[in-house]
Amino acid sequence: MEFGFDHIHYVCKDVKAFADYFRNVFDAEIVRYDEDFKGSPNAAIQIGRLMIFARGVRPEETPDSVGPELVQGLDHFGFGVPDVEAAVEWLREKGAEIMVEPVRRGIGGRMIAYVRGPGNIRIELCENPAAL
Repeated sequence: MEFGFDHIHYVCKDVKAFADYFRNVFDAEIVRYDEDFKGSPNAAIQIGRLMIFARGVRPEETPDSVGPELVQGLDHFGFGVPDVEAAVEWLREKGAEIMVEPVRRGIGGRMIAYVRGPGNIRIELCENPAAL
């Protein structure tokens, strides 16, 4: 049995702003946007081979003590890029907030950096020459 990556699903307070951020900063394509899909806004956002599904908080959902902001388990997600330093400069020019400047401390000594996305999500940039 082989498993391949399919998507990231992220619950956020403002789906439109979340999708717009990735369109404006990462040149993503908003493949689908629905203002009311099963009780909340929903978007499908394509970035290269990565699909992000974003949906809003539904009226019946309330925070709990384990995940007070409905974030349960997602620490960050990462994009592989051939040149982390060049990617950081490109993103900075587009208005991205760099949380961690490029540093060689990733797994296997890879160069990494972190960007702050909408809703405080952490986006890692990982040195990966074969990423594209």
